[in-house]
Amino acid sequence: MNIIRPTLRLPACLCTLLCALGCTLSTAAPFDQAEIKDPTASFIDVKARRAFLQQAKPDNKLRAAALTPYDCQSAAPVAPQEGPMLIPGRYLVGNHGAVHPDYERIVALYRDFENVLANLGGLYVVSGKPAYAQCLLNQLALWADAGALLDYNPNERKQAWYQTEWSAGVAAQALSLVITESTLDPDKKQRVLAWLNRVSHKQISEPGADITCCNNHAYWRGLQATMIGVLTNDKELFRWGLGRYAIGIGQIAEDGSLPLEMTRHEQALHYQNYALQPLTMMAEIAARQGIDLYAYSENGRDFHRAVRFVIAAIKDDALIHKYASEKQDRRAFSAGRGDLAWLEYYLNRFPQSDPLGMMGKPFFYPRTGGAVTLLVYTPPQDP
Repeated sequence: MNIIRPTLRLPACLCTLLCALGCTLSTAAPFDQAEIKDPTASFIDVKARRAFLQQAKPDNKLRAAALTPYDCQSAAPVAPQEGPMLIPGRYLVGNHGAVHPDYERIVALYRDFENVLANLGGLYVVSGKPAYAQCLLNQLALWADAGALLDYNPNERKQAWYQTEWSAGVAAQALSLVITESTLDPDKKQRVLAWLNRVSHKQISEPGADITCCNNHAYWRGLQATMIGVLTNDKELFRWGLGRYAIGIGQIAEDGSLPLEMTRHEQALHYQNYALQPLTMMAEIAARQGIDLYAYSENGRDFHRAVRFVIAAIKDDALIHKYASEKQDRRAFSAGRGDLAWLEYYLNRFPQSDPLGMMGKPFFYPRTGGAVTLLVYTPPQDP
């Protein structure tokens, strides 16, 4: 695959930062020759996974990953936000430290939306019941018809811009799991697809400033663009999304750290791991289109190097101390926490013993596919 590498214009402060950290930022643009081979392909092979689950001998972890049935007749859908997306910045000051006291309350709506979609998508994969797919599409249509995730100014409300990348990504991933269900209302499906495409194009129209142009937020924008690009057969979105993956890989330092995440003080370790989540999902989506992003490298560095660094740093965050002297926030790193769900995909493709001793419990994390363990985990075979 040929890749064009035009010049990427960066804020002067960002270039200075990267030079100071001894890392060059890739000038890789989107994969300009990448093709969407199957616009109905999800990030997993839905039919194959359902067949596996129906005949698999489950272990305790897979049993614990089972989802509770959802009754769409009695459960009220999650209503979209009314009016502009007015979300305060997560942090009171800057990009770390104390969380804004109103943040969790306000974003609860979007998290409820994401959780319902991820749950329904997983239930459909397991059961194949059309009702779950129809319920999922109805939830999306409610937000689509309301013009949700569009009423914000990214220059004035950065957190709304961020929230859109996450919620649009979840919506697209969940829809991809049910998109081939033959009983879905075609008109409703087209309305939802058109809405997602509009949301994505608006979301990526803002390039970002300072580090938001190129840090984990760029990868989350890349994830939603890649998945929505597939679903809507939009090559522009798909290639733009893959370009964010290339930019991310191009930033990896010699030791495997991501310099822009290392600026986050007590959250540096958390954000290094957080950045791997959308990169993993882009690689999984691309694999279903015949593109191996796990093999992609810049300056001799690839995704695997970043994985080795974060695993080593979780075991010993002294590796972070040359970048951030603060005691690291380790709340994200415990068995079953969604922050490590990306590792389920990685170990599925690159089998090895549990590198952190944290993979014994199932993962459910909407932003990386939902019922991740249920969707990709394979129990060890009896000798």
